[in-house]
Amino acid sequence: MEKFRNLDWHPPLDDMIDNVFINDTRMEAESAMYRIMNDNLINPFEDIENEYADVNVELIKKYLCEDAETGMENESQPGVKIKRPYVPGIRTLPFNFPRYSHLNMDQHAMCLRVLLKLSSNENKMISEEERQEFEEYMALQKIISEEQKEFLEFAKSKWCSDFNWAIKSMKFIETKWKTKVKRFEKLPRYYIESMNMPLSVQDVNYQNKDIKVTFKSCLHQGIFSKVKLPNLDQKQTLHIDPVMLSQKYPSYETPNPVTQHFKLPVSEDSYCESLAKEAEADFVISSSGLKCLLNNINPEHSKPWLIPVVVKSHQGKNIVYVDKKLPPSKATIPEKNTWVYKYVLRYHFVDIKNDTLEKTEHTSEIKSEKDANNENLESDDNLFNDYLKNYEEDLYLSDIDETNNLASDKIDSHKIEEQNVSYNLFTIGPMESQHEQIKIGVKDYQMLVRTKSDGIETSSNEESQTLLLAPKMEHQLMFGAEAVTIEEGLHQWASLKFRPETSLARVRIETNTSEIIQIERCTTTSLSKELKRLYNIKVENSLNILHNIIKGLSSLTPGQYIMRYVPLNGPFAYVYKQAEYRQNCLDLHNICKLMLAEKFYTIPKTPWPPIDNMVTTPMIRCFQRMPAMYLPKRPRGRPKKYVLPEVKTKVPPEVKTKVPPKVKTVKIKVPARRSIRLKKTDES
Repeated sequence: MEKFRNLDWHPPLDDMIDNVFINDTRMEAESAMYRIMNDNLINPFEDIENEYADVNVELIKKYLCEDAETGMENESQPGVKIKRPYVPGIRTLPFNFPRYSHLNMDQHAMCLRVLLKLSSNENKMISEEERQEFEEYMALQKIISEEQKEFLEFAKSKWCSDFNWAIKSMKFIETKWKTKVKRFEKLPRYYIESMNMPLSVQDVNYQNKDIKVTFKSCLHQGIFSKVKLPNLDQKQTLHIDPVMLSQKYPSYETPNPVTQHFKLPVSEDSYCESLAKEAEADFVISSSGLKCLLNNINPEHSKPWLIPVVVKSHQGKNIVYVDKKLPPSKATIPEKNTWVYKYVLRYHFVDIKNDTLEKTEHTSEIKSEKDANNENLESDDNLFNDYLKNYEEDLYLSDIDETNNLASDKIDSHKIEEQNVSYNLFTIGPMESQHEQIKIGVKDYQMLVRTKSDGIETSSNEESQTLLLAPKMEHQLMFGAEAVTIEEGLHQWASLKFRPETSLARVRIETNTSEIIQIERCTTTSLSKELKRLYNIKVENSLNILHNIIKGLSSLTPGQYIMRYVPLNGPFAYVYKQAEYRQNCLDLHNICKLMLAEKFYTIPKTPWPPIDNMVTTPMIRCFQRMPAMYLPKRPRGRPKKYVLPEVKTKVPPEVKTKVPPKVKTVKIKVPARRSIRLKKTDES
């Protein structure tokens, strides 16, 4: 410090002349490069340890406590520091809010605590303090709802419908989409209208009788991959490599019927046909087909769709197969990115190496009802699994060359199971006794559902559970978390409804940076409540529509059909049967040609996705604010308080040292600098 005080801050300017930047004397005395060239440089950092021997490092840490590595002192536990961890999704506003919140900082923090308590669904006893906070929260509900309504209107005013977002891996999307469309060109070309079925809940409520789905057993299940989700204690970005993505998830115009049977429509899947015959199923469908049929509960938000249907007869019993739907002809940029990130999430978090695959514990002994009838069914399933095993062996020993064009190559039979595929048997029917079913003219149907999951997640206590990954794109993090659409919510609910013992992880991803913001765990109950809260929809009513569709399709004779829904024609699904060409018939191949000619059209304008006023983000929890509300006004003189998750670290006791006195600075007036040339001119 003494050396610093004695520095001469006003050196003479005599060494500056007009035609020389630095003179020789100064070069020799001060230039490090000159000394290096003359091998005369002395290391300036030599013996630096001795110079800092008397520095009090702990005292420096105290004065630099606002640094992110050190943190702030915990008021409740003196001597313990709080480390500030990484908080995902913190964004600064590019504009100012029109006003401050009607709630102050303490009220925001209190309401947030109550909101988090309510959303946790914990049945713990609440304390007296929590009860008082809940009463205060309810008393402020009118103010909160009015402000949230105003906030959402402001957020909507800042939305630009034609934001120029980038479509991630556009070539990958187009290749996948083109492959799906071309599969339909292999189906019969012409169809004529056969019947129509209502899709309105009012028309299929069966005298206000609810429809239930009961899981009976898992007929067959393979080996599942391991899924490991990241800890968001540091920034997690989903980097996309389109080339690697295409290599890991290639497109097959004609999947291998042996090793890739699950990629085929269910009507062509040999597993589905064998299982359906043995289980005497009435209806066979994949999870993608189910999501399409269940997504018709709200006609205002339904999209057009087209699904092939095949009716086969086995020993006098008809079995209905509902295949995958025709892909959409157009989509918004967020919808296309959501499609890509389904593959990106698997790419990053699902391990499909052989040494990490493990056999799932779910077998045909899984039952939902503990009664004697199911025990008999269990024994039948075990016998049937033995039959299926023999069937697989016979299938491999058959003439594979003709089916797969593989000459003399032999296929490893173990690979057929490493596909995360399950075949589950359900019963769908009214919540009434058999006598009541006969009275209202409604029966139960046996439904075989083929599902695919992303893998199995193992918790810290070594418990395993099947997991689904669902991306949710975020475009307005400065306002909060976006609400799920009706289509997203229904698809996620349907995915869990027909996958027993499965959990869904909703991964919120920032669109521009591909940063993971948070991961939410969803169940059928939470998704049902969410759709009821956001759109006033009773999602269970979609089962009535599904039951009515099964009832209608079960009346068809064996053959090839097309089921189609067009919103302009009202809430009806029209069924077309294969036929020879005639006037006004449905030309499936022409529909495919038009789609391929226009390619996968991108809708230029994206509707505003509303902010969910009940979902909190890490940023909202970090600053203890209510979602979808303005910023609270900070009282004057109140220090800024950071409230972050605590990471406690021990700090050694402080050593009392004398703080050096403050140096009094003296302002010295320096005359204006003048050029030496002008000085010589004046003297002359």
